[in-house]
Amino acid sequence: MTCLVAHAQSDSSTSAGSMPDGSTPKGEQAGSQSHDRSPWLLVPLVSSNPKLGTSAGGMVGYVTRFDEQSEPSLFAVQGQTSNTSSTTVAVGSKAFWNADRERLSVGAVGGKVSNDYLDFLGTGREVRSDENLRAFFVRYQHEVLPNWYVGAQALYANYAVDGLDPTSDLILEQAGLAGLVSAGAGLITSYDTRDNTNNPTSGVYAQLHNLAYRESLGSDDNYDALTADIKWYATTGKNNVLVAHAKGRWTKDAPASRESTVQLRGYTSGQYLGRNALTLEVEDRYMVLPRWGVKAFAGVSCLYGDGKSCSGDQVYPMVGGGVFFIVKPEANMVVSAEFAKGKDENQGFYLTFGHRF
Repeated sequence: MTCLVAHAQSDSSTSAGSMPDGSTPKGEQAGSQSHDRSPWLLVPLVSSNPKLGTSAGGMVGYVTRFDEQSEPSLFAVQGQTSNTSSTTVAVGSKAFWNADRERLSVGAVGGKVSNDYLDFLGTGREVRSDENLRAFFVRYQHEVLPNWYVGAQALYANYAVDGLDPTSDLILEQAGLAGLVSAGAGLITSYDTRDNTNNPTSGVYAQLHNLAYRESLGSDDNYDALTADIKWYATTGKNNVLVAHAKGRWTKDAPASRESTVQLRGYTSGQYLGRNALTLEVEDRYMVLPRWGVKAFAGVSCLYGDGKSCSGDQVYPMVGGGVFFIVKPEANMVVSAEFAKGKDENQGFYLTFGHRF
């Protein structure tokens, strides 16, 4: 499932469809993209991995600008279904206005997700489950200083997890992965110097945010999660962009199903869990044609806490590559096709809207 919420920035100096060095791509002429400037966006979505099967669907979006100094805003709906009987529908928006001083991200998703974990939590046991998912997320930020934003966010998720056979039910119960309601709120601060939000070629995006889940807000448990995230973009050649991404997530008193998970391409979210997680990724993007590019990437994640350390079986490497297409040059919006390989049998293919980071 592709997330429909995103983040804004305060500098959109790179022209639509430009190369990393800011030059106009060969063959681009004024007026040649009139059909690309329709406000509507239609994107196919595909993902496939050995554990969750193959899912396919699409996204329909509407792109607009609230003022000339703001990034393009997106309002979208998407749906996906899989050969494992999973079906999800999501709606969301990312809105920028007041010369990019205001940002609002909203998303909601519902459906049924069927999981088939061949090596559940690294135990070597196969677990099959159904998750009835309902979730809502909102985040608002305001620019308080040049490139600096502060704001608040809230999340509500109500889902039940059921094993598809008695053995799976028993394993899920032993692991503490019962259905629950999570409701939390928190603060966020971010620093953003990217040249655009959808396909950056330079700048830094860093954020620090927390979610405090409390029974008083409707949550089944009281626990906390803190996330730090930094993304760095640099033009390293006429047609080349190098990207680095580092992320950490730390939890306190979280139930098993709300602990941190490996969030690398090639791995199934929720298959490996730990109290805390650290992730590092690098990606190289190279434009081979005015609107077509190729990418190669690698990363590593680890889970630690409660007796686990970032070593041995708790380290999860990944390598991969793919292609991307600038589907909407005036908004720097892209579609990516990627294949990633992790350790053991972990791997996946993804056709998604946007870059991973």
